[in-house]
Amino acid sequence: MKYKILAADDSNICLKVIKEIFNLVGDNYELIFAHDGKEAVEKAIEQLPDLILMDIIMPEMNGVRAIKELRNNRITGDIPIIVLSATESLESAFEAGANDFITKPFKHYELLMRARQALSMVEKINTIKSQRDLIAQQKKDIIDDIRYSKRIQSAILPTHEKIKNHIKDYFLLDLPKNIVSGDFYWVGSKGGKTVIAVADCTGHGISGAFMTMAGTAYLNEIVNKYEFEHASDILFHLRNHVINLLQQKGEEGETTDGMDIALLLIDEASGQVQYAGANNPVYLVKNNEIAEYKADRMPIGIHIHFNKPFTDQVLDISPGDILYMFTDGYADQFGGPQGKKFRYKNFRELLINIHQKPFADQQQILDQTMKVWKGKEEQVDDILVMGIKF
Repeated sequence: MKYKILAADDSNICLKVIKEIFNLVGDNYELIFAHDGKEAVEKAIEQLPDLILMDIIMPEMNGVRAIKELRNNRITGDIPIIVLSATESLESAFEAGANDFITKPFKHYELLMRARQALSMVEKINTIKSQRDLIAQQKKDIIDDIRYSKRIQSAILPTHEKIKNHIKDYFLLDLPKNIVSGDFYWVGSKGGKTVIAVADCTGHGISGAFMTMAGTAYLNEIVNKYEFEHASDILFHLRNHVINLLQQKGEEGETTDGMDIALLLIDEASGQVQYAGANNPVYLVKNNEIAEYKADRMPIGIHIHFNKPFTDQVLDISPGDILYMFTDGYADQFGGPQGKKFRYKNFRELLINIHQKPFADQQQILDQTMKVWKGKEEQVDDILVMGIKF
C-alpha cells in the first residue's frame, strides 16, 4: 500500500529534509508539500492524504488555525496530524486537534517511527471502517429484503374493501414486533358462509411471516376446495396442512411450530355464528357485559392430541353485540410501573370500558394505551386485535 503524506512548512529546507527521510525507506510514500496553512487545508481537501505533518509558525494561516479548519471539515476531520514545531506550540496544537507532536529539530528515526505508528493506526481504522461499511450494507440489504417481504405480506392479507364486503363495521389494531409480522387476519366466503380468522404463528419477524403466508394460502385452499358445515372442519384441515408442511410426526426433539387461531363461521342466511379456536379465545360484549369463549388447548400443528377434533361453539349474537378476536401479544406485553405483563384481566376491563365508543376511537385508545404501558420496554411479540360489530 502506498501512503499519501502531506507536509506543510514554510521552510523549503525542512520540506527537503522530510523528503530525504522518506526516500531513504523506499517508494511506499507519496509526498505532497504545502508552504502555509491555507495551502495545506486546500491540498488536504483535494488530495485526502493518509497523514499530515504540520508546522505551526507559518505565514498567512498558521498551523493551529489550519488544524482547526481541517478538524471542522467532514472530509478531513479524521486525518491524523503530527505537529512539527517548537515546544511552546505544544498546548495550542493539541487543543486544535493534533494527534501527535515532534519538537524541532527532529531526528530522522523519530519522525519515521511516529509516522509509521500513525499510518498503522490509519490502516487499522480503514479496515474497521470497511468492515463497518460492509456490515452496514449487508444490514441495509437485509432490511430492504424484509421491507419487500412486508409488501408481499400486505398484498396477501385481505384489503379493507374485501373485509367490508363481509363485515360492515370492524377495526384492526396490527402492531408487528418487527417490520413483518407473525400474526395475520383472514376473511373469505363460500356458499353463503363467511369465514373470519385471527391467528398467531410461532415466532415473529421473518420466521413468523413465512408461516402467515402459508396459513393464508392454506385457508384460501381449504375454503375454496373443501365442503364444511362447522368452523372446526376448517381448523381440522388447516392442522393437517401445517403438520404436512413442517413434516411433523410427533417424534421427540422435532419442531413444534405451528399457529394459534380463532375462527368464526357465519351463516349469512340464518345469522348463526360458530366459533372454533386453537389456544386463542374470543370475547363477546353483550348488554355491557363481557363473556369469554374459550379455545381448545391445542395448536394448529403437532400435539399429543393432534387427532382430536376441535370444538364448535355457537355464539349467542344479537344486533349491536361486539366480538373481539386477538392474539396474545397485547396481554403479554411487559410495561407499567413494575414492568409486569398487561394481562388478560386488564385487557378485558379495557375492552368493556371502551366498547360503546366508535371503532376508530377504540382502535386509537388500544394503540395509545399500549404505547403508554410499554413505555421504554421492548415489544415482546406481535400484537393483533380485531373488533367486529354485528
